[in-house]
Amino acid sequence: MDNNELTAALEKILDRYLDAWNKKDLKTLDRLSADDGEFYGSDPEEVMDKQALMAMFSRFFEDTTSSYLYTVDSRKIRITPDGKSAIIMERITFLEWSPKIPMCQTLHVINTNGHWTIDFICWGFVIKNDDVGKLNDVL
Repeated sequence: MDNNELTAALEKILDRYLDAWNKKDLKTLDRLSADDGEFYGSDPEEVMDKQALMAMFSRFFEDTTSSYLYTVDSRKIRITPDGKSAIIMERITFLEWSPKIPMCQTLHVINTNGHWTIDFICWGFVIKNDDVGKLNDVL
């Protein structure tokens, strides 16, 4: 596959992930996540293996106080020269949960025997440098 074909294939995987999240489809999210993956939430103590990640997703999906739906505002895909893995940066917005502070969702995906899986995710809030002091004052 050339880079354009790889990018298109990865776009489909990422769109499946987004669709599964927004539909609360834990089975698809489980299939897309590597068994030996590492996952880092937006809270400092959220350092998870796949089992803990799926448990966290399940709690979010059961929570009726927020929909946790999100949109992807921008996406950048960087594929390794051998075409076997990629790093993806997505700027995302949770429409209800955090509409004013977007997040950066950074993923690493690997292709093993023709199957793409997500083996790393890190979520972090993205705030303007000028707002750091304001947030520190509030906290």
